[in-house]
Amino acid sequence: MHSYRFPRLAALLVSGSLALTAVSAAQVTPSEGFDIGGAIDLSPYCGTFPSVYVFEDSSALVFDGRQISLISGDGTLLRDYGTAPFSVFASFLEVDEAAGIAYVGESSFGTIRSLDLATGQLSPVTTIDFNFDFAFDVVPGLAYVTASPNGFGATEVYRIDLLSGQTTLVADIGGFSGPIEVDELGNVFVGVLPGTFPIPPGSVDIVTFDASDVNSGVVLTLSDATVYSSGFNGLSSTAYDKANGGLVAIETNAGAGGMESIAWRLDSTGARAENVATAPGFAGAAQLVDPEGGTVFAGFQPPAASFRMSSSDCFGAGTSAIFNVVPTRPTASFIGPTSGMTGPASIELENGIPNGFAMLWVARFGAYEIIPVIEDIGGLYPVALRADAIDFGRRFAPLPVSNTGSLGFTFTQTPAIEGEILFQWIVMDPSMNIVTTSTAVINL
Repeated sequence: MHSYRFPRLAALLVSGSLALTAVSAAQVTPSEGFDIGGAIDLSPYCGTFPSVYVFEDSSALVFDGRQISLISGDGTLLRDYGTAPFSVFASFLEVDEAAGIAYVGESSFGTIRSLDLATGQLSPVTTIDFNFDFAFDVVPGLAYVTASPNGFGATEVYRIDLLSGQTTLVADIGGFSGPIEVDELGNVFVGVLPGTFPIPPGSVDIVTFDASDVNSGVVLTLSDATVYSSGFNGLSSTAYDKANGGLVAIETNAGAGGMESIAWRLDSTGARAENVATAPGFAGAAQLVDPEGGTVFAGFQPPAASFRMSSSDCFGAGTSAIFNVVPTRPTASFIGPTSGMTGPASIELENGIPNGFAMLWVARFGAYEIIPVIEDIGGLYPVALRADAIDFGRRFAPLPVSNTGSLGFTFTQTPAIEGEILFQWIVMDPSMNIVTTSTAVINL
């Protein structure tokens, strides 16, 4: 059991600061329990599939293989960091926001460079041919890269000293290069793709290398890894969820015809907890907005955490955009008599889990917390309450939710209790697992 208040959560719930500016063509379709919080049009940077990193203020750093640009959420150019004389294939773009430095990789010549976001200074770090993906280590100043310097189908994992540029071979895993992530303990997640094309269906895995092994000085192989998740048709990008201990992974070559990408939320064991969103064709650029604690990124949760993914059909021309996928929040509302009158009233639930259940919790208005309380009440993950759990003096039995996610609870409203009661729904799935809470409402 844990309980703590999280000021940033409240600010995001009020301001909606995670939402990006909408674009006209919604290429990403959210799954049940999720919605699109907006998108940034990257089509002007569609020479090759652009690498992109979105900041919390919704501005984005974009590398299209030739130009590095900072743009606003509506696509306005904020800063041009320079244009190369010729185009290359962009590999990755990762940002150390605390240091104000971006790391830019390209696979045509294998260069990895650092960009000082304040001064605009672009400096070489190292060169690793056919580099693909980059992840910061838990040790400051170190990072990991997947690359195939010995040719396609011969992927290796390298550790880079970002100050000296020194590289160390950590693992020889073979196959085409896949995405890489590092968890808070220093364990390394790597996507493992076979070295044959087309990639056989279901042949792609995500494995983990233990932190002690990657620091042992011994070059590791797949026999030293543990399979975390398996059975993907392809894999373009992953993001680590610190709050949940798992990944969000974008599977490519999915769907009946293989022309689809699916974002999956994986739990700490690697199981596919839920489908987050789908996109036609190719999707990538997975980036999780981490709330630094509190509720996890999952369907129906408060929108403190969100997931960004791009959908592209580039190569010289075409369209590209990065979308912000946010949880759909169940909402509570009060319907009752006019002020000072007695009569029937109802507490309504909308956007609940279809065919699930909901339990009404009731407290006095004086217990209301402006900053939500993130508390573990025995569900699948911590939930956002608008009062401490102990202050909810009455908790009604679970009621069935309709197949549209709605429900109503009726009672008699009188002037004596008007504006005095806090209501909040505890929302459950069809198996009666607690998943989330609704917004809260006062009987006014």
